[in-house]
Amino acid sequence: MSNAWNRGWSGQNKNWIPGNSSGANTTAPLPQLSISYQIDPNSQIYINAEGDYRQPSATDMGWLSASAPMLKNQYSIKEELGYRYHNKYMLLDLSFFNYNVTNRIVDQYLGMNSFKPFSIGNQTMRGFDFMIAGREIHGFSPYASVEYLHATQDSNVFDPYQNIMLRSKGTQAVMAPRIMANFGLTYTYKGFFANGAVHYTGPQSVSIANDQRIPGYVTDSLSLGYHFKPVGFLKSPTFKLNFTNLTGSIVRSGAMGAVYSAHDTSTVYSGSKAAYTGYGNAFMLEPRFTMTGTISTSF
Repeated sequence: MSNAWNRGWSGQNKNWIPGNSSGANTTAPLPQLSISYQIDPNSQIYINAEGDYRQPSATDMGWLSASAPMLKNQYSIKEELGYRYHNKYMLLDLSFFNYNVTNRIVDQYLGMNSFKPFSIGNQTMRGFDFMIAGREIHGFSPYASVEYLHATQDSNVFDPYQNIMLRSKGTQAVMAPRIMANFGLTYTYKGFFANGAVHYTGPQSVSIANDQRIPGYVTDSLSLGYHFKPVGFLKSPTFKLNFTNLTGSIVRSGAMGAVYSAHDTSTVYSGSKAAYTGYGNAFMLEPRFTMTGTISTSF
């Protein structure tokens, strides 16, 4: 059995932004606790607990107007209970977690590559992570993982542009998909190697009001390569081909930032609120099928 306890405190920080001078000295407790117990040579249980915080960065503060109030630090408390198992065939890890986040800071996308940080209040995030990896068998090594995340907004949020209090309490937290899953397979034979991966991201909210969402989507990738024998001063010449989005699907793979709602008039596309079309957020698209190649070596 092993354990560790840390009562570390963050240092004092101060931000001075040119053209928008503002500063604050902040101190936050960062407790950390780690306990593990070896049940037998193959099994282990562990407990982790820690406090963490995020101070608004200089970039965040630079987007704010001179009259805007200082953002409060984001603070979170995390608890985790897990189990690990390994033998000559596989490695397995299962963990349950709970996060309580205060003053969560997100970036609001304003259009024209402009952002503004704002706090959306408190959130609770609970779920589990499961991972299993197989030892190499005849050159094949499989890997799979899944995460379930139940993230909810614990407070309503005021939208100053529409001058209303959004009833966001109890809704799915913004940009927090419930399900994320991965599957990968690696193959090696002498100098040849290959790796394929498939990733699934579940539906997620991209607005605080929970009235605009991204559907679940799948992405995939494939890598093929060969490690050549050393040649002169080239110790490990390697050729590799990388393929992404093998199916060529067109999917939204992320939002540019958060918005208050799909009808939020602070999201600007053409430089004028009068020209606002009411589409809410802006999205990133998964690039179409791509192939790249690399040649590398060590000396």
